[in-house]
Amino acid sequence: MKVRKTVDQTIAFVTCTMLAFMVLTAVWQVFTRYVLNSPSIFSEEILRYSLIWVSMLGAAYAFGKKKHIAIELLAEKLPKTKALAISIMIETLILLFAMLVMVVGGSKIVALTMAQSSASLGLPMGFIYLSLPVSGVLIIGYSLMTIYEAVFKKEADLYADHLDAASKSGIEG
Repeated sequence: MKVRKTVDQTIAFVTCTMLAFMVLTAVWQVFTRYVLNSPSIFSEEILRYSLIWVSMLGAAYAFGKKKHIAIELLAEKLPKTKALAISIMIETLILLFAMLVMVVGGSKIVALTMAQSSASLGLPMGFIYLSLPVSGVLIIGYSLMTIYEAVFKKEADLYADHLDAASKSGIEG
């Protein structure tokens, strides 16, 4: 699906860029602490908040790629048609969780914390918590794409498919 590929590439670019920025910031922090004997005031906070964003975006990316932790026992034992139905049900439950907890709950937290400022950067804390609804929207998008593929194309990236491929190549799942 072209949309999925575009979203994947965008998330990968953003997270890789943030990770490179984090490495440079960490190097700066070490340099100022040990070479200049005057630790950077803001670098630790930047690293902490960047890690939150990279983690949340990375979790959405891993979810979209089906590289997250999954219990595969049920999908492994079922025929493909029933595994497809189970996949749709699981994706629907994940979609509801992402919508209610991550997007709705996360948006409430963002609204509550927008008036609070971070200690050294003075950044509204709502911007940090915004990572929760953003990643929730991404997970919802991935779930909708997977459900679409399962319903209309009668295919889904089922975990059982990964297990079949792994067992044929001699790799344990």
